[in-house]
Amino acid sequence: MIQAHQINSVSKNNFLSLMKLYEKNYYLISNLINLEVINSSSLNKNFESTSVILDKKLLLSVYSISKHTALIKFSYNFFSKDTYINYVDLKIYFDSKQVEIIDSNGFNKKICLKDIQKFHNIRLSKWYKSYFLSLWLISSIKNGYSFDAQSEV
Repeated sequence: MIQAHQINSVSKNNFLSLMKLYEKNYYLISNLINLEVINSSSLNKNFESTSVILDKKLLLSVYSISKHTALIKFSYNFFSKDTYINYVDLKIYFDSKQVEIIDSNGFNKKICLKDIQKFHNIRLSKWYKSYFLSLWLISSIKNGYSFDAQSEV
């Protein structure tokens, strides 16, 4: 049985735990998206999915592809059927089967390595973001969202 103190344990702030979340998110992404759709021909294309439960559409945009990685973006049409709001930017690593959230604000790696506490805070922040991404992916799959070649718009 899980104890209350175990839920927020220190284990989430280690490298291995973060990598396990990246791998879990890859597995979830592969259930949400037919990964064969993400190839060089899908560069700068959009794919749209409608939930069987919700009245909102989810848009998948592919904006960079290399041999081993892809950069994708998910957007929702929360307020208007024609206007999408960016939800999350992701980097998919096909070779290591991992998914990472891309931060737009970034950080100075040189300063972080000198300040070990800042380094740990950044890693903890990545862990939380990846954890909530996994919850969102599970919810999206349960709500019936999916992407394949027929969902291109």
